[in-house]
Amino acid sequence: MTKDLNLLRLILVLNETRQTVTAAKALNVSQPTISVMLRKLREQFDDELFVRDKARLEPTPKCLKLIESLPSLLEQIDDLYVPDKEWSLSDLKGELQIMLPTPLLVPIGVPLMKTLTKAAPHVTFQCSPWLDNGVQTLETNRTSWGVSYLPMEVNKTLAERPVGFDKFMLVLRKDHPLQGNALEDVMKYPLCINMIPGYIQPSKSEMLIKKYDLDKHIALRSNNMNLMLEIVKDSDFIYITSNKCRSHVGEEYRCVELPSELSKDTYRRELALFTHQANRNNPFTDWLQSEITTLIQP
Repeated sequence: MTKDLNLLRLILVLNETRQTVTAAKALNVSQPTISVMLRKLREQFDDELFVRDKARLEPTPKCLKLIESLPSLLEQIDDLYVPDKEWSLSDLKGELQIMLPTPLLVPIGVPLMKTLTKAAPHVTFQCSPWLDNGVQTLETNRTSWGVSYLPMEVNKTLAERPVGFDKFMLVLRKDHPLQGNALEDVMKYPLCINMIPGYIQPSKSEMLIKKYDLDKHIALRSNNMNLMLEIVKDSDFIYITSNKCRSHVGEEYRCVELPSELSKDTYRRELALFTHQANRNNPFTDWLQSEITTLIQP
């Protein structure tokens, strides 16, 4: 039987969309065409590949094995047709989305957007916080990139690149009664921390509170930094946030180093750049990794 390699891309699209209607829109063909393509694939692999479960298509075990290897194989095929020419940010066109953790939107997002909008004038950039749908956005939108803290629960649809690490500090109102930064004194006050969508471990603060068996809990979590700062400004709350924000909080706040117990416990979080596997060898991905790493380095 003649093998049609063009059909293989449908497997990945159906895995992302789980519906023939949505897959048809993504590939710009009709739904009956998708049905014909899927029938040919089933014949070629002698397997159903996708079975219907209510309104969704679910991959079979054999299909899941194919999905693991297809992105890299198709990428290698695509690379055969990439012309050898020098790449530049000015070559970019269209719309691109970049997601960042809320605390890094200003310290990292602002200089990054200034560089990109100047160097790539033909692009509309959307810079937004990494929310609960961040992973799904990257899986379904191949013109999106995102930075988040590790460990992050993602599947093999996404490529991951290291971009450095973040350290943290205490933020409190200027006239807060806390003197110094002794752990026993810090623990007297309510604590608030950034909520990181998709992050699969407790916050470092909560892990260390448990490690030192402290009679304490986190009073508030939020992914809205402005909300946190407004609460801190008029209360005894202490906000634990990225050290990158030090120069961006107002004069009404004090930034205090972490207690020595937390600092010596390597109080830091690794960060990574995520994007669809289709962008793994995209020169823009290489550029983003390098630029963001430079901005994040202490």
